[in-house]
Amino acid sequence: MRIMFAVPSYWPSQDGVACITKYLAEGLAGRDHEVLIYTSAGNGGLQILPEHEEHERVSIERTRVYVRWPLKLKGRDDKSTPAKYYERVCSFKPDVLIVICAQTWTLDWIIPYLDEIKCVKVFYSHGYSQLSKKDHVWEPLKRRNLPGVYENWKIKRYYQKLYRTLRKFDLAVYLSELNNSYLYSEEHKLTNGKILENAVEDVFLSEDIKHSAESFLRPDIQFLYVANYNDNKNQDMLLEAFCKAKIENATLQMAGFEENDYLEMMRSHLAQWMPEDSEKNVVFNVHLTREQICELYKTSDVFVCTSKSENCPIVHCEAAASGMAVISTNVGDVSLKDGIILVDDKEQLQQAMERLYHDRQELIERGRRLRAYMMGRKCRIEDKVDWLEEELMRLCRERQNGNY
Repeated sequence: MRIMFAVPSYWPSQDGVACITKYLAEGLAGRDHEVLIYTSAGNGGLQILPEHEEHERVSIERTRVYVRWPLKLKGRDDKSTPAKYYERVCSFKPDVLIVICAQTWTLDWIIPYLDEIKCVKVFYSHGYSQLSKKDHVWEPLKRRNLPGVYENWKIKRYYQKLYRTLRKFDLAVYLSELNNSYLYSEEHKLTNGKILENAVEDVFLSEDIKHSAESFLRPDIQFLYVANYNDNKNQDMLLEAFCKAKIENATLQMAGFEENDYLEMMRSHLAQWMPEDSEKNVVFNVHLTREQICELYKTSDVFVCTSKSENCPIVHCEAAASGMAVISTNVGDVSLKDGIILVDDKEQLQQAMERLYHDRQELIERGRRLRAYMMGRKCRIEDKVDWLEEELMRLCRERQNGNY
């Protein structure tokens, strides 16, 4: 099969959408399918990435798009437009087009052309982060925030019409039955949806990374959060709770993709919040390789997530598979994983961190339960590639046989 993925971010980006698309694309390419990734170069330093390259048998082509959704989706040059996107679909002549994510150029730019594209069409959702705002038009109006009113009105209109677009796809893939995009499809009685949960790289299921009870009994403790530095990931809440927690011999490791203003803000807060005589340590990591991130999972004891919103975060799965204890805000499908401590605010977070620091037996038990939960599911990359390949081949056969 000739398979074209249109995805807002891809390798070397390390966000969840990029990582999930990467293992699926490389898995399909490794089975002798021809795979093209049509993606955006991203912002900041990523703008210097080449327009064309090949990585792990996958061809990558990059556009340059400025995204300020829902107000602006704008190409940064004359090669980055909706028409050029459609032209590339036509010239590649895929058997399958996989459009990944709503609320960005990958779906929104191709909507006017969907009826003209005759190959198998798949929509792959990672959730609708703005869906909760569709009924919030009046909130900014009360504050006389007219730009906010316009933005929320555009979001409301988008979701009033989105289900009509999704009906044009042969298959819609959702991450979980708790994912808001899946619930949206149920609300609008869409019948083309199926669930494909995120995979976990084999390294996290290996004995090499598995946490032993002995490793949790040493006097020091290390907390870890892997997420890009931004307000939604809410690392500042974790930093404050860690600084105020009544624990010693503790390290907080954070791993984000790049330096930015949010990280600079946290550095200034660290100087304010950390007691001068503290034995605790905070490390802000940037630009780590995947191998370095895996090493942090291996050497840390507790994974902590303070996100304000998520859909089906892969980092929780990675931490759970490695046998770490996990503390998290109640986002996405996190509550389904047996053993996670759920918290609502920084006070509860601080208490949970202190609790696991002082009660290592609970830490060990929660890590065991989470690893057992992950080992009991078909969560390897190979399992997910198997599923997707089978679905795509079935759809291609049905199209060839004239079943639709």
